[in-house]
Amino acid sequence: GTLYNPSGIDPKALEDWKLEHGTIKGFPGATETDEDLLEGECDILLPCAKEKVITIDNAHKIKARVIAEGANGPITPAADEILIANKQLVIPDIYCNSGGVTVSYFEWLKNLNHVSYGRLTFKYEFDSNKHLLQSVQSSLESRFSGKIPVTPTPEFESAMGGASEKDIVHSGLSYTMERSGKKIKEVALQHDLGVDLRTAAFVLALTKISNNIIMLGSLSRKREFHFHVEESFTFRVNESFTFA
Repeated sequence: GTLYNPSGIDPKALEDWKLEHGTIKGFPGATETDEDLLEGECDILLPCAKEKVITIDNAHKIKARVIAEGANGPITPAADEILIANKQLVIPDIYCNSGGVTVSYFEWLKNLNHVSYGRLTFKYEFDSNKHLLQSVQSSLESRFSGKIPVTPTPEFESAMGGASEKDIVHSGLSYTMERSGKKIKEVALQHDLGVDLRTAAFVLALTKISNNIIMLGSLSRKREFHFHVEESFTFRVNESFTFA
């Protein structure tokens, strides 16, 4: 289904509705429409359903200034060039929808260790938070005469026992995505790529690969080798990247 609300749609409310009903149809925070929303007026466009929905035929009709690729390959290479030429920022799928594989990596690490996240720290964190409250209460009572009970807020009390496994995974995912996003931006600025974050993401990824090969001793720093990414980019590695 397709939903539209000119005032915006609450993504969390829509997610909760989808989880409860198994569909976005009937969501009270928007109305259903048959309009092609890819070409609608909006600030941020998220093509998240299937590949090759933005092509050379409709790329020039996209009005959004930011397009975030939630699906795998929703923008064709030819369409990507049109969007870049129009100074429209594309957040590439190699970064934008990598949360799933990132969490799968966390799951793999958990399976290797055979220990759930947080198991080794739950009790320590609970005791530490309890001592923190006691320390605050003691400090207040030593400064002001009489008993001064310090009551934790419901949010702090629920967190006193330490982060749940879900909280830890979400925290790790947020940290990973924020760090990677900053690095992609830095590479784009370093190579004067403008809004071409896709090339910046490729350069960053291939730089990491080459650095790891060098660290393993499989490649001398004085040697160079080539990577070919799609048809329009060729990367040459020799301590730093150049591309044509």
